[in-house]
Amino acid sequence: MIVRPPPSLSLRLVSSASHSRAFKPASQTRHFILPTSRQRFTATRTLAHPPSKLFTLISDINSYSSFVPFCLSSTVTSVSPPPESYPTTADLRVGWGGFDETFTSRVKCEKFTGKEGGLVEADATQNGIFEVLKATWVINNHDNKGSSSETRRDGDGESKVDLEIEYKFANPLYAVMSEAVMPTVAGKIIEAFEGRVEKVLGKK
Repeated sequence: MIVRPPPSLSLRLVSSASHSRAFKPASQTRHFILPTSRQRFTATRTLAHPPSKLFTLISDINSYSSFVPFCLSSTVTSVSPPPESYPTTADLRVGWGGFDETFTSRVKCEKFTGKEGGLVEADATQNGIFEVLKATWVINNHDNKGSSSETRRDGDGESKVDLEIEYKFANPLYAVMSEAVMPTVAGKIIEAFEGRVEKVLGKK
């Protein structure tokens, strides 16, 4: 003997199953892409002072704590032989918010041969927070009048100053947490340097 359910019960069962399928929550997967490559940010200014004077200011790393944003202290720990006595290593203490860390940098100061200008590079790559941390200043003559260094008087001329910040965090999560701050650092530093130039060399 075959027992069949009442038509009303069959309808309720089908309706219940359809309702269950219609409202079954869909599974969702979220993907987070963490930065893993080196990041570079640059800033450029044209300043109404000769490259030699700007090179002297930029290579004066002991003064960085007086104008560089987030730099709490700056100390040159070794210099090259005289007569140049350029800094070769330096400790820079950096802090903002709850972050406070001292970075030891290998410093290279180099005047360009045969033309005005130079390069100042601070490499603090060897630390536990960054796999790469490097700041490079390049100063070049930018004289619109086209006069040579021999015919220009001391204090004349313009300079083109380029700053590049290159970094890569050891932990990609740090990159996520600081992504709103790091892209603005180069611009803030070179803007602060403009203020330093005006204070030391005067406004033109």
